[in-house]
Amino acid sequence: MEQREWADGGGAPPPPPPPVGDARRGLRVAAVAVVLCAAIAFAGWVAFGSDGKSGYRAGPVPGVGESSIPGPSETDGTSPDGGSPAPGEESGAPSGIPSASPSDDPYESPTGSPSDSPAQSPSLSPSASPGASPPAGFRTEDDPAGFTLAVPDGWRRTVEGPSVFYTSSDQTTMVQIFELHGPERTPYESAQEAERIASRQRGYEQITLERTGQGATDPAELEYTYDSKKYGGPRRVLDHRFTASDGTMYAVLVIGPGDDRAGQQEIQQAAVDSFRLS
Repeated sequence: MEQREWADGGGAPPPPPPPVGDARRGLRVAAVAVVLCAAIAFAGWVAFGSDGKSGYRAGPVPGVGESSIPGPSETDGTSPDGGSPAPGEESGAPSGIPSASPSDDPYESPTGSPSDSPAQSPSLSPSASPGASPPAGFRTEDDPAGFTLAVPDGWRRTVEGPSVFYTSSDQTTMVQIFELHGPERTPYESAQEAERIASRQRGYEQITLERTGQGATDPAELEYTYDSKKYGGPRRVLDHRFTASDGTMYAVLVIGPGDDRAGQQEIQQAAVDSFRLS
């Protein structure tokens, strides 16, 4: 039998081209893989924030990942590091940045009692005129972070992450202030996200979550309690979120013992009424 010569000079025929169906199937598999990778990446961005850190959506949330009180190196005169409490978590969070798992934090709150009825919560909104004298027992603080507010006499200023703190001498009660830069568009949406994160705490009990007005940008209030391992008992958080005169959203929190609601309300009322940008 006569042997056929092939174009390449060899004695064997070249392999047949792959079927058209197989090539198309391979392209589809590759396209699906690309879409899945993009979806996973987007989900991670939503869950952890564009900077890859957890705890930034609602700002630092008290009680989520208890850490130590800001140290001496962060005392008076130290301005915030510029970090934005927004992803996630708030900021979630609470600590400079709240962790995604529940635990106890030096800035968290407790379980409620019958006196914790939301109906007894005063409506807070910045109302004091610039330059007004602070209540007795308070001083007006012109904070390096760019705002002014009234805080109790003798309380020490510290900074941790995106938050400014004013803490009592016994370190059981504190005022926490930070800007809100999460995807939430209104104070109420931000408070809802903070509540979602805070609800992971041991012994969590929501007292109040509400707007203080009818407008979408009106202030929002969140109050809750939780059990703190660090403090050995219940802690209370009064969280007031609002839009400042320049359009920036802020949170002013008062965190303290679970049985001192009236005292914490007085502190928050003074801080919110006197708050203004400097």
